[in-house]
Amino acid sequence: MKAFHIKFWGVRGSIPTPGHSTIRYGGNTSCVEIRVKNGAHFILDAGTGIRELGNHLIRKNIPVSAYILISHFHWDHIQGLPFFRPAYNPENKFIILGSDDAALKLDKIISFQMDPTYFPITIEDMKAAIEFKSIREEEFSLQGVNIETLYLNHPGYALGYRLKYNNHCIVYISDNEPFYYENSSFKTGGTGTQGNKVEEVFDTFIENKEDKLIQFCQQADILIHDTQFLPEEYEEKKTWGHSPFNYTVNLALKSRVKQLVLFHHDPDHDDAMIDQILSHSRKLIKNAGKAMKCLAAREGLQIKL
Repeated sequence: MKAFHIKFWGVRGSIPTPGHSTIRYGGNTSCVEIRVKNGAHFILDAGTGIRELGNHLIRKNIPVSAYILISHFHWDHIQGLPFFRPAYNPENKFIILGSDDAALKLDKIISFQMDPTYFPITIEDMKAAIEFKSIREEEFSLQGVNIETLYLNHPGYALGYRLKYNNHCIVYISDNEPFYYENSSFKTGGTGTQGNKVEEVFDTFIENKEDKLIQFCQQADILIHDTQFLPEEYEEKKTWGHSPFNYTVNLALKSRVKQLVLFHHDPDHDDAMIDQILSHSRKLIKNAGKAMKCLAAREGLQIKL
């Protein structure tokens, strides 16, 4: 086995989009599985894609021990967790990591989505050994894998993850918005497109992170990054917390990334539109005179590193 084995179980953003127009790329929301040569097992986000991952693990019929790294707590990143069948098996163990927010701790945020008002099964019904570990912008090690986190430009307390093992590196940035516009409506303390102050929309994390992001992604073997919008869509949806594909390509080029995976596809983008975004992204890379590989994430895609 190589250092990392990555498999995509959910690649969509915002809301699941089942149907004939999303068959090739898939309609499940964010969930990426990473297995490491040393046996470490990571699950990045618990969108609806984690349900099928859970079914796959159940079919293997062996105990599961894994770290679930949550980027943030919007529905599309946690709504699959109650349907993750391995969490109901007492032979399994999961450590859930993510940031607290200003008002609630990590464990409360996760358990509240399974409140009886919204869901018939409580988190107490999950019989696996489940631990919660609150993290912030920091660096730490899990089972021999070095992990760095970075707060992103996205409403709420959204984290990006950088995983490094045996000189190989994967960066996962599921939801992130650029900060290179110089107009007054996009500066901290200014007003957003809906008339709200930007710092109120993004809590305290809206800032120019360009240098931090380039350093965070620097020379990554694989960058998985938000490409939810077309450039013209982004102009109408600033402060929504997502990137146009051209920004993501430019970030990857500046960071000298080896391979870019376009991720968090917009629910209104069908397979044909994602094909176009991928084609345009590859043209931008070619026009820059670079050989960086570029793929669009799809359910079932596997990458070995």
